[in-house]
Amino acid sequence: MVVPLPHQRFRVDPVPELAELQQAGPLHEYDTESGLDGRKQWLVTGYDEIRQIVADADRFSSMRPVDDEADRAWLPGILQAYDPPDHTRLRGTVAPAYSVRRIGKLRARIEEVVADCLDDMADVGSPVDFARYAAWPIPALVVCEHLGVPRDDQAELSRMIRDSRESRIPRQRASAGLGVVNYAQKFAARQRRDPGEGMIGAVVREHGDEVTDEELAGLAEGILIAAVEQMAAQLTVSVLLFVTHPAQAALLRERPELVDSATEEVLRYATVVEAPSPRTALVDVTVAGRTIHAGEVVTCALLTGNRALGDRFDITRENTPPHMAFGHGIHHCVGAPLARLLLRVTLPAVLHRFPSLRLAVDVDDLRFKPGKPAPFGIEELPVEW
Repeated sequence: MVVPLPHQRFRVDPVPELAELQQAGPLHEYDTESGLDGRKQWLVTGYDEIRQIVADADRFSSMRPVDDEADRAWLPGILQAYDPPDHTRLRGTVAPAYSVRRIGKLRARIEEVVADCLDDMADVGSPVDFARYAAWPIPALVVCEHLGVPRDDQAELSRMIRDSRESRIPRQRASAGLGVVNYAQKFAARQRRDPGEGMIGAVVREHGDEVTDEELAGLAEGILIAAVEQMAAQLTVSVLLFVTHPAQAALLRERPELVDSATEEVLRYATVVEAPSPRTALVDVTVAGRTIHAGEVVTCALLTGNRALGDRFDITRENTPPHMAFGHGIHHCVGAPLARLLLRVTLPAVLHRFPSLRLAVDVDDLRFKPGKPAPFGIEELPVEW
């Protein structure tokens, strides 16, 4: 698979070519994505220019560019596939479920899930794959709880979610993926008939007339697969950062009040979604003194833009402009509060439970996964203590 430049890394870092482009200027003519009907394409590496473009939904569409609307892939319920006004409608039905109050209610369950998964790690014994025993099950079980999946279904559904993305056996991966999709559709149908206390039930109770059955199932499916995968990837990479920066790990153990800044730093420094969906100019737009014409496609290098804020991993970083790990503008990730809480609970728990945690292999032996089409990640993270 050919990985476009914005998605290429050297371990957790952008490849040098991206840094060179960024030094040369914020906007470049470049072939960043395939299958875009021969349209002229641009790569944006400047922090300010990225924020300008992703925040401008009036002049840049986030929908896949096509010359014939019949060719457009329809992804019901996936917010990134919508432009206003449909995006405004659908996001408005989901956003209340991610309020500070509602997400705060999940903290006790997150703490319980984290403790159980770390117990499992300890029971397996050193060395152990952190990705398998913690980074995947923690977000999967928490997301199941958030959506309102019954407790009796959560463990099996969590296993299927991981297998659908991580299994090395193609037949098992396909079977698990179909299993998750079928479960999401049946779950959404049950919630439509009898809404529960989770997010999907809340959407039905409060906005049921505004959301189609396909969109409701798409919401459930997208969160179960894409959101869990992104959080699993971010959690794995975050733990890698701490085990390879032991002074930063010791600092977080000694100063728990740094947990919020530590969370923002791992998100900024190792952004797992290197680029959002390409944007298509709807009109001629001037960016950094150059004209992007209507119909041309723009890819924004989020990781490169975030690294422009500082290329050293430092959890005490202060007075830094906001990172773009969750995007910016109307497509800023609606699930960001849950992802942040997950990291704020999990990272200190891991470092306190296993104070001598370290890599069980050389960092050069880790297998890093390219960030397209899935988020950037690590296949396995063997650790010991």
